[in-house]
Amino acid sequence: MLRQSNLWSSLANWSTNLQRLWRGRPPWSAGDEFAYYRVDERVIREHREHQVEFARVAYTPGLRIARALDLLDTHRLRGTQVLDLGAGECVLSAALASCGANVWATDAVPKQIWAAAEYHQAQARQGHARPLHFVIADAQDLPFADGAFDIVVANLVLHHIEPLVPLLREVRRVLRPGGIFAALEPTPLVGALVHEATSANESPIAPRQVLAALREAEFSNERSSYYWSRLETSALGPLSPGYRVTACRPLAGEPPVRSESILRRTLLPMQLPGLDLDAGCSFAELARAQEREILALLQPERE
Repeated sequence: MLRQSNLWSSLANWSTNLQRLWRGRPPWSAGDEFAYYRVDERVIREHREHQVEFARVAYTPGLRIARALDLLDTHRLRGTQVLDLGAGECVLSAALASCGANVWATDAVPKQIWAAAEYHQAQARQGHARPLHFVIADAQDLPFADGAFDIVVANLVLHHIEPLVPLLREVRRVLRPGGIFAALEPTPLVGALVHEATSANESPIAPRQVLAALREAEFSNERSSYYWSRLETSALGPLSPGYRVTACRPLAGEPPVRSESILRRTLLPMQLPGLDLDAGCSFAELARAQEREILALLQPERE
């Protein structure tokens, strides 16, 4: 009976995903995002375990993502300023940092990023510091200065956020002239069918839509290609489960320099170790509320 119930639930979720695919995506809502990404004891335990496992395998999954984004080049990454949008559990952030980049990992939801912040702060205290920073921020209104970054990456993020053009304009703003934007996304049908329950913000987005949004946001050299990151191949073309998109902020006669300052707004330390909050974040109260939930779940081990 339980299996039948799970089947019907899965079918209902897939039906919802397909309807969103055809009807278009709803505007991004912080409330919907936090309603979906909730915390409990299992999540706390698993996210901590994931950080240990990522380090044990030397961030191989993140390096695979970096290769899929065509960024796995230590000479190219060393000393660069990189912004990881919607960084989640930060396996890509840590992989890029291991290649010498100075990485700012951002996410809207503390549940996704807190364990990475905690783990890497503990590593830094033991003398194993990596150039990593963890920030709760709104991807559509970032606390970073104009031209602060050489590279902005977004792994499985764009299908969460609508409208896309304002987000990409914000990405363009924080990139230096000549800077690179690179993203990975699920193909629309695979994204609709592989995932069961999703946040109300999520809906698969086609490569042509992302390319059109990049052009409207005044990027240049925008390109997309189908890619299967796990097998590291483009051989399947449109049958691949995902695709990658790259674009550049045009030089337009501007010198290819980045801002001397990374920040344009103050970051406030959170009580979760290693994690900061953008002082101007529009959903700061939601972030603080979830912070309190996580701290309450951690309280028994602190006593």
